[in-house]
Amino acid sequence: MAKITVNLDAFYGYGCGFQSHGSNETVEVEISENELDALKKFGKDEISVEDIVAAIEGGDTTLQSLHEQLEEQFYYMVEEYWLYDADNECLYESLAEHIEQDISDGLYTPAASEEEEEEEEDCEDEDFEDEDEDDYDEETDYDLDAYYDWVKEHDHEFVAERVGLDLDACRDDEVNYTIHFDK
Repeated sequence: MAKITVNLDAFYGYGCGFQSHGSNETVEVEISENELDALKKFGKDEISVEDIVAAIEGGDTTLQSLHEQLEEQFYYMVEEYWLYDADNECLYESLAEHIEQDISDGLYTPAASEEEEEEEEDCEDEDFEDEDEDDYDEETDYDLDAYYDWVKEHDHEFVAERVGLDLDACRDDEVNYTIHFDK
């Protein structure tokens, strides 16, 4: 087994004021001796994704598994950006759509606010049997920040559903990585 260093790099475009948006990450990957030998055949210290794809398309499948692994790491990084870093103007609307279902499914239990706890204590001694249920207007004012913190503890599919992200769209980006190693 050998180790290589790989730079993953994604570009998402420009925002206001021509500020560029992207992600990059450096990962260390263990590879087999066969994969190392295949990389050495390129005769250079930096090997691009285009080099790897060309070799695979040329019939050398030795690096197919490595390419698929790096492709998954690249897309995971892209998903992380769109789930947690990109500006989501509809975040709270999306969360509000899902919180009640997660509560009713028993997945999420909101922490009671201090105000709600005080109201519950005040109401414990009162008799509400004579009141009509129609007189009640239960507010469902949940702490969406706390809910979002809880949502972020789950896998990407779970988070994406609740924040309104299509994960398949994250796979539209072209994979970009560069392998670095000492020949």
